[in-house]
Amino acid sequence: MNTFEQKIAETVNKKLNDGTVEKLVEQYIEKGISEALKEVFSWNGEGKKLIEKKLNETIVPVIERHDFNLYLTKLDATLTEIVNATVLADNKRILENFKELMKEPEAKEIKLSDIFKRYCEHVASNVDTGDLESYCDDGEPYYEHVAASMEVEHEDRGRFKSSYDSCIVEFVCEEDDNLNCQVKLYKRIDDGNWKIRGYADSIDINSLRNLSDFEVFLITLKRGFVNIIMDEEEDYDDDIEPEEKPEWSLD
Repeated sequence: MNTFEQKIAETVNKKLNDGTVEKLVEQYIEKGISEALKEVFSWNGEGKKLIEKKLNETIVPVIERHDFNLYLTKLDATLTEIVNATVLADNKRILENFKELMKEPEAKEIKLSDIFKRYCEHVASNVDTGDLESYCDDGEPYYEHVAASMEVEHEDRGRFKSSYDSCIVEFVCEEDDNLNCQVKLYKRIDDGNWKIRGYADSIDINSLRNLSDFEVFLITLKRGFVNIIMDEEEDYDDDIEPEEKPEWSLD
């Protein structure tokens, strides 16, 4: 064996005996495990899904059992103190809306058609009658009926792949644009339960004064993570008689 070959043999032998090979094998094993774990805990990996499932099974029941009404008295007293220290004209409305927002939803799920019924009640109570015709057929004066409608528009995801579906629900009163509103719903593709997303994420004391009963109702559904059953896929409409009655004179 010549000197060059001898040096190569000595170098190989040295690396085989000084732990270099073991170190390289260890590095590649660590890299392989890291890449495997990265794949497992990716956004659609089985590890992430399993963790979410376990957290839901553990944390959600604890939250559901907790009685948040224990804090309502303290919160009510605090807000009352704040409101009394201001010069706002609608203190009563602020307190009423605050109390409603602090209540737990009456049910864990609700039909979309029932939400529309609440909207119709909202229209009947709040529609502007200034431009409506008034009648008096049987001795009881009343305003002409107004039209309320609900339309569900599913968003087109196109080529974009997502694990969620979303849609926009439009509530419209043709005679009063101020009562129009829209709510965005979302759900997982493998789940039939829709929930409200992105509605009134930020509320301060001034906005409490201006919230309608229907808006408070929607916010309560959102904050309570109430499941919404999509039982109405087609356009939905109704004729609403305003609750306000016109002043009628035979003169």
